[in-house]
Amino acid sequence: MNIKKIIPIGFSLSLLLSSCLKDTPYMDVSNTAPVIEFGQSPAQGVQGPFPYDGDMTTPVDTAIALVLASPQVETDTLQTIVEVDPAQVTAFNAANGTSYAVLPDDLFTILKDTVNILPGYRVGIIPVHLKFPGQANSALPIKIVKSYFLHKDTQVVISGNGGTFMWLF
Repeated sequence: MNIKKIIPIGFSLSLLLSSCLKDTPYMDVSNTAPVIEFGQSPAQGVQGPFPYDGDMTTPVDTAIALVLASPQVETDTLQTIVEVDPAQVTAFNAANGTSYAVLPDDLFTILKDTVNILPGYRVGIIPVHLKFPGQANSALPIKIVKSYFLHKDTQVVISGNGGTFMWLF
């Protein structure tokens, strides 16, 4: 075989085999900022809105989960504030050709709009009381307004695709 052909092939093989030695198979998230999001959202592969198929004649006590995503266990209490967000319903209707209305205030109660996730935990609960006899074509849209560590007084990133939640009735 010709030496002029062997040298480039050998050089290419050695370059190819040694180029991946410094690659790591995993992304390093150890310095990633904590993120707050709803427990079910498009970020987790679940496409909202989230239909409620329960008994429509009796009041229901239920809850919505908030999840703290962080690379390490946090040592401070995370406080998160949520509120009803009618703009979600308007955007959903425009995008889907539907005519949902925001659930009237007298048919639901968000029992705590400020939720604390204690140190060492990653999930917080928003308790909700629903009263909707015969109610249909309504939505309960909720969004995260603010989230921060109490003692560190530092803001937490609100997930761009998991910072909203909407139930359809």
